[in-house]
Amino acid sequence: MKKIIAGIIALLSVCTGAAVYLERKYLRTDRQKFSSGVTEENINWINSTPHKDEYMITRDGYCMHGLVFDNNSDNWIVAVHGYDSESRGMVRYAKKFLEAGYSVFMPDLRGMGNSDDNSTTMGHLEKLDIIDWIRKLNAEYEPKNIVLFGVSMGAATVMLASGENLPENVRATIEDCGYSSVREEFEYNMLHLIHLPPYPVLWICDVITRLNKGWSFLNDADCIKAVKRSRIPICFIHGANDTFVPFAMQEKLYSACRHKDKEILVIDGAEHTEACVKEPELYWNTVFSFIEKHII
Repeated sequence: MKKIIAGIIALLSVCTGAAVYLERKYLRTDRQKFSSGVTEENINWINSTPHKDEYMITRDGYCMHGLVFDNNSDNWIVAVHGYDSESRGMVRYAKKFLEAGYSVFMPDLRGMGNSDDNSTTMGHLEKLDIIDWIRKLNAEYEPKNIVLFGVSMGAATVMLASGENLPENVRATIEDCGYSSVREEFEYNMLHLIHLPPYPVLWICDVITRLNKGWSFLNDADCIKAVKRSRIPICFIHGANDTFVPFAMQEKLYSACRHKDKEILVIDGAEHTEACVKEPELYWNTVFSFIEKHII
Protein backbone atom coordinates (compact mmCIF):
# COMPACT_ATOMS: atom_id res chain seq x y z
CA MET A 1 0.00 0.00 0.00
CA LYS A 2 2.80 2.38 0.90
CA LYS A 3 4.48 1.62 -2.40
CA ILE A 4 1.27 2.42 -4.28
CA ILE A 5 0.86 5.73 -2.45
CA ALA A 6 4.52 6.56 -3.01
CA GLY A 7 4.10 5.75 -6.71
CA ILE A 8 1.04 7.98 -7.01
CA ILE A 9 2.85 10.85 -5.27
CA ALA A 10 5.87 10.38 -7.54
CA LEU A 11 3.65 10.37 -10.64
CA LEU A 12 1.82 13.52 -9.53
CA SER A 13 5.14 15.22 -8.81
CA VAL A 14 6.43 14.39 -12.28
CA CYS A 15 3.19 15.56 -13.93
CA THR A 16 3.15 18.76 -11.89
CA GLY A 17 6.74 19.47 -12.91
CA ALA A 18 5.82 18.86 -16.54
CA ALA A 19 2.81 21.16 -16.28
CA VAL A 20 4.88 23.95 -14.71
CA TYR A 21 7.48 23.53 -17.46
CA LEU A 22 4.79 23.62 -20.17
CA GLU A 23 3.20 26.78 -18.74
CA ARG A 24 6.52 28.58 -18.39
CA LYS A 25 7.87 27.54 -21.78
CA TYR A 26 4.78 28.05 -23.90
CA LEU A 27 2.61 30.60 -22.07
CA ARG A 28 5.14 32.89 -20.39
CA THR A 29 6.38 35.42 -22.92
CA ASP A 30 9.89 36.67 -23.47
CA ARG A 31 10.33 39.51 -25.93
CA GLN A 32 13.65 38.11 -27.16
CA LYS A 33 12.05 34.71 -27.76
CA PHE A 34 8.68 35.89 -29.02
CA SER A 35 9.85 37.75 -32.14
CA SER A 36 10.00 35.21 -34.96
CA GLY A 37 9.15 36.37 -38.45
CA VAL A 38 10.67 39.82 -37.86
CA THR A 39 13.46 40.36 -40.36
CA GLU A 40 15.70 43.31 -41.07
CA GLU A 41 13.72 43.77 -44.28
CA ASN A 42 10.51 44.02 -42.24
CA ILE A 43 12.02 46.62 -39.94
CA ASN A 44 13.39 48.66 -42.84
CA TRP A 45 9.99 48.59 -44.58
CA ILE A 46 8.19 49.80 -41.47
CA ASN A 47 10.75 52.55 -40.88
CA SER A 48 10.37 53.76 -44.47
CA THR A 49 6.56 53.57 -44.54
CA PRO A 50 4.49 56.34 -42.89
CA HIS A 51 2.87 54.98 -39.76
CA LYS A 52 1.90 55.89 -36.23
CA ASP A 53 2.51 54.11 -32.93
CA GLU A 54 -0.70 53.71 -30.95
CA TYR A 55 -1.05 52.75 -27.28
CA MET A 56 -3.96 51.51 -25.20
CA ILE A 57 -4.51 50.46 -21.59
CA THR A 58 -6.34 47.15 -21.29
CA ARG A 59 -9.22 46.42 -18.95
CA ASP A 60 -6.78 44.75 -16.55
CA GLY A 61 -4.25 47.58 -16.65
CA TYR A 62 -1.60 46.60 -19.20
CA CYS A 63 -0.24 48.95 -21.86
CA MET A 64 -0.68 47.60 -25.39
CA HIS A 65 1.09 48.83 -28.53
CA GLY A 66 0.12 48.76 -32.19
CA LEU A 67 1.07 50.17 -35.57
CA VAL A 68 -1.34 52.27 -37.65
CA PHE A 69 -0.91 52.65 -41.41
CA ASP A 70 -3.52 55.25 -42.34
CA ASN A 71 -3.97 54.89 -46.10
CA ASN A 72 -6.62 57.64 -46.34
CA SER A 73 -9.21 54.90 -46.66
CA ASP A 74 -12.40 54.33 -44.68
CA ASN A 75 -11.86 50.59 -45.07
CA TRP A 76 -9.60 49.14 -42.38
CA ILE A 77 -7.94 45.78 -41.84
CA VAL A 78 -7.00 44.75 -38.30
CA ALA A 79 -4.17 42.29 -38.98
CA VAL A 80 -3.24 40.11 -35.99
CA HIS A 81 0.02 38.19 -35.70
CA GLY A 82 0.50 34.67 -34.42
CA TYR A 83 2.19 32.97 -31.51
CA ASP A 84 5.90 33.66 -31.11
CA SER A 85 5.70 36.82 -33.22
CA GLU A 86 4.67 40.48 -33.12
CA SER A 87 3.09 43.16 -35.30
CA ARG A 88 6.24 43.57 -37.41
CA GLY A 89 5.93 39.91 -38.38
CA MET A 90 2.79 40.80 -40.37
CA VAL A 91 4.58 43.00 -42.92
CA ARG A 92 3.99 40.73 -45.91
CA TYR A 93 0.24 40.92 -45.26
CA ALA A 94 0.25 44.66 -44.54
CA LYS A 95 1.98 45.36 -47.85
CA LYS A 96 -0.77 43.59 -49.77
CA PHE A 97 -3.57 45.37 -47.93
CA LEU A 98 -1.96 48.77 -48.34
CA GLU A 99 -1.31 48.17 -52.04
CA ALA A 100 -5.00 47.31 -52.42
CA GLY A 101 -5.95 50.65 -50.87
CA TYR A 102 -6.90 49.60 -47.34
CA SER A 103 -5.76 51.21 -44.10
CA VAL A 104 -4.11 48.75 -41.73
CA PHE A 105 -3.76 48.39 -37.98
CA MET A 106 -1.38 45.77 -36.55
CA PRO A 107 -1.44 45.23 -32.76
CA ASP A 108 1.26 43.65 -30.62
CA LEU A 109 -0.52 40.97 -28.61
CA ARG A 110 0.02 40.66 -24.86
CA GLY A 111 3.61 40.15 -23.83
CA MET A 112 4.84 40.39 -27.41
CA GLY A 113 6.46 43.19 -29.38
CA ASN A 114 6.12 46.41 -27.39
CA SER A 115 3.03 45.34 -25.43
CA ASP A 116 3.12 44.71 -21.69
CA ASP A 117 2.30 41.55 -19.72
CA ASN A 118 4.45 38.49 -19.12
CA SER A 119 2.23 35.75 -20.52
CA THR A 120 -0.18 34.88 -23.30
CA THR A 121 -3.70 33.55 -22.87
CA MET A 122 -3.70 32.18 -26.43
CA GLY A 123 -6.53 34.46 -27.55
CA HIS A 124 -8.76 34.45 -24.46
CA LEU A 125 -7.94 37.90 -23.06
CA GLU A 126 -6.47 39.01 -26.38
CA LYS A 127 -9.93 38.95 -27.96
CA LEU A 128 -11.03 41.64 -25.51
CA ASP A 129 -7.95 43.69 -26.34
CA ILE A 130 -8.86 43.48 -30.05
CA ILE A 131 -12.39 44.70 -29.30
CA ASP A 132 -10.99 47.64 -27.32
CA TRP A 133 -8.56 48.43 -30.14
CA ILE A 134 -11.52 48.50 -32.54
CA ARG A 135 -13.30 50.98 -30.29
CA LYS A 136 -10.18 53.13 -30.18
CA LEU A 137 -9.88 53.05 -33.99
CA ASN A 138 -13.55 54.01 -34.28
CA ALA A 139 -13.06 56.97 -31.94
CA GLU A 140 -9.87 58.27 -33.57
CA TYR A 141 -10.18 57.34 -37.27
CA GLU A 142 -13.91 56.76 -37.79
CA PRO A 143 -13.58 53.86 -40.26
CA LYS A 144 -16.65 52.91 -42.25
CA ASN A 145 -15.69 49.25 -42.48
CA ILE A 146 -13.38 47.03 -40.44
CA VAL A 147 -12.33 43.50 -41.37
CA LEU A 148 -10.51 41.26 -38.89
CA PHE A 149 -7.61 39.23 -40.27
CA GLY A 150 -5.40 36.86 -38.29
CA VAL A 151 -2.77 34.17 -38.74
CA SER A 152 -2.30 31.16 -36.43
CA MET A 153 -2.87 32.37 -32.83
CA GLY A 154 -3.92 35.68 -34.40
CA ALA A 155 -6.50 33.72 -36.38
CA ALA A 156 -7.78 32.15 -33.17
CA THR A 157 -7.90 35.60 -31.56
CA VAL A 158 -10.03 37.13 -34.33
CA MET A 159 -12.34 34.11 -34.32
CA LEU A 160 -12.78 34.48 -30.57
CA ALA A 161 -13.48 38.19 -31.03
CA SER A 162 -16.04 37.34 -33.71
CA GLY A 163 -18.09 35.49 -31.12
CA GLU A 164 -18.40 38.64 -29.00
CA ASN A 165 -20.62 41.70 -29.31
CA LEU A 166 -18.65 43.70 -31.90
CA PRO A 167 -19.20 47.26 -33.14
CA GLU A 168 -21.52 47.35 -36.15
CA ASN A 169 -18.80 48.45 -38.60
CA VAL A 170 -16.90 45.16 -38.17
CA ARG A 171 -18.06 43.42 -41.33
CA ALA A 172 -16.16 40.13 -41.58
CA THR A 173 -13.35 37.92 -40.30
CA ILE A 174 -10.62 36.09 -42.22
CA GLU A 175 -8.71 33.44 -40.29
CA ASP A 176 -5.61 31.70 -41.62
CA CYS A 177 -4.64 28.40 -39.93
CA GLY A 178 -6.24 29.05 -36.55
CA TYR A 179 -6.81 26.26 -34.03
CA SER A 180 -10.19 24.93 -32.95
CA SER A 181 -9.35 25.44 -29.26
CA VAL A 182 -6.30 25.75 -27.04
CA ARG A 183 -7.24 22.46 -25.44
CA GLU A 184 -7.26 20.54 -28.73
CA GLU A 185 -4.11 22.27 -29.98
CA PHE A 186 -2.09 21.23 -26.94
CA GLU A 187 -3.62 17.75 -26.83
CA TYR A 188 -2.56 17.23 -30.45
CA ASN A 189 0.95 18.63 -30.07
CA MET A 190 1.69 16.74 -26.86
CA LEU A 191 0.78 13.50 -28.60
CA HIS A 192 2.37 14.14 -32.00
CA LEU A 193 5.30 16.48 -31.32
CA ILE A 194 6.27 15.88 -27.69
CA HIS A 195 5.08 12.24 -27.71
CA LEU A 196 3.58 12.37 -24.22
CA PRO A 197 0.02 11.70 -23.04
CA PRO A 198 -1.79 15.02 -22.53
CA TYR A 199 -3.34 14.08 -19.18
CA PRO A 200 -2.99 14.62 -16.27
CA VAL A 201 -0.43 17.27 -17.31
CA LEU A 202 -3.02 19.53 -18.99
CA TRP A 203 -5.37 19.26 -16.00
CA ILE A 204 -2.60 20.59 -13.78
CA CYS A 205 -1.73 23.27 -16.31
CA ASP A 206 -5.36 24.37 -16.18
CA VAL A 207 -5.06 24.85 -12.42
CA ILE A 208 -1.90 26.94 -12.94
CA THR A 209 -3.50 29.28 -15.50
CA ARG A 210 -6.59 29.71 -13.33
CA LEU A 211 -4.41 30.70 -10.38
CA ASN A 212 -2.01 32.90 -12.35
CA LYS A 213 -4.30 34.68 -14.79
CA GLY A 214 -7.85 33.64 -14.01
CA TRP A 215 -8.46 31.78 -17.27
CA SER A 216 -9.06 28.13 -18.00
CA PHE A 217 -6.47 26.46 -20.19
CA LEU A 218 -8.96 23.70 -20.99
CA ASN A 219 -12.24 25.56 -21.35
CA ASP A 220 -11.44 29.10 -22.55
CA ALA A 221 -10.06 30.17 -25.94
CA ASP A 222 -12.51 27.80 -27.63
CA CYS A 223 -12.89 28.92 -31.24
CA ILE A 224 -15.53 26.31 -32.02
CA LYS A 225 -17.89 27.92 -29.52
CA ALA A 226 -16.97 31.40 -30.77
CA VAL A 227 -17.68 30.79 -34.47
CA LYS A 228 -21.03 29.23 -33.55
CA ARG A 229 -21.99 32.58 -32.01
CA SER A 230 -20.50 34.80 -34.71
CA ARG A 231 -22.86 37.31 -36.31
CA ILE A 232 -20.40 38.21 -39.07
CA PRO A 233 -19.15 36.16 -42.06
CA ILE A 234 -15.93 34.18 -41.62
CA CYS A 235 -13.49 32.92 -44.25
CA PHE A 236 -11.52 29.85 -43.11
CA ILE A 237 -8.10 29.33 -44.76
CA HIS A 238 -5.75 26.43 -44.05
CA GLY A 239 -2.80 24.63 -45.59
CA ALA A 240 -3.53 20.98 -46.34
CA ASN A 241 -0.07 19.95 -45.09
CA ASP A 242 -0.26 21.82 -41.78
CA THR A 243 0.94 19.52 -39.01
CA PHE A 244 1.34 22.16 -36.29
CA VAL A 245 -2.27 23.33 -36.27
CA PRO A 246 -3.65 20.19 -37.91
CA PHE A 247 -5.59 20.63 -41.13
CA ALA A 248 -8.56 18.68 -39.71
CA MET A 249 -9.31 21.61 -37.41
CA GLN A 250 -10.39 23.75 -40.37
CA GLU A 251 -13.34 21.51 -41.20
CA LYS A 252 -14.43 21.44 -37.56
CA LEU A 253 -14.41 25.24 -37.47
CA TYR A 254 -16.16 25.62 -40.82
CA SER A 255 -18.86 23.12 -39.85
CA ALA A 256 -19.42 24.84 -36.50
CA CYS A 257 -19.86 28.29 -38.05
CA ARG A 258 -23.56 29.02 -38.53
CA HIS A 259 -23.28 32.18 -40.61
CA LYS A 260 -24.75 31.71 -44.07
CA ASP A 261 -21.93 33.64 -45.78
CA LYS A 262 -19.01 31.57 -44.51
CA GLU A 263 -16.29 30.47 -46.95
CA ILE A 264 -13.48 27.93 -46.95
CA LEU A 265 -10.14 27.81 -48.79
CA VAL A 266 -7.73 24.87 -48.72
CA ILE A 267 -4.20 25.42 -50.05
CA ASP A 268 -2.73 22.10 -51.20
CA GLY A 269 0.86 21.46 -50.15
CA ALA A 270 1.00 24.39 -47.70
CA GLU A 271 2.34 23.86 -44.22
CA HIS A 272 1.63 26.11 -41.22
CA THR A 273 1.37 29.82 -42.20
CA GLU A 274 2.56 28.99 -45.74
CA ALA A 275 -0.78 29.35 -47.56
CA CYS A 276 -0.11 32.86 -48.89
CA VAL A 277 3.34 31.79 -50.14
CA LYS A 278 2.34 28.47 -51.70
CA GLU A 279 -0.54 29.80 -53.81
CA PRO A 280 -0.34 33.62 -53.59
CA GLU A 281 -2.70 34.40 -56.46
CA LEU A 282 -5.45 32.06 -55.23
CA TYR A 283 -4.90 33.19 -51.64
CA TRP A 284 -5.14 36.92 -52.27
CA ASN A 285 -7.93 36.66 -54.83
CA THR A 286 -9.96 34.80 -52.21
CA VAL A 287 -9.11 37.27 -49.44
CA PHE A 288 -9.92 40.40 -51.43
CA SER A 289 -13.04 38.92 -52.99
CA PHE A 290 -14.33 38.01 -49.53
CA ILE A 291 -13.61 41.48 -48.18
CA GLU A 292 -15.23 43.30 -51.10
CA LYS A 293 -18.29 41.12 -50.78
CA HIS A 294 -18.94 42.24 -47.22
CA ILE A 295 -17.88 45.88 -46.90
CA ILE A 296 -20.43 48.56 -47.72
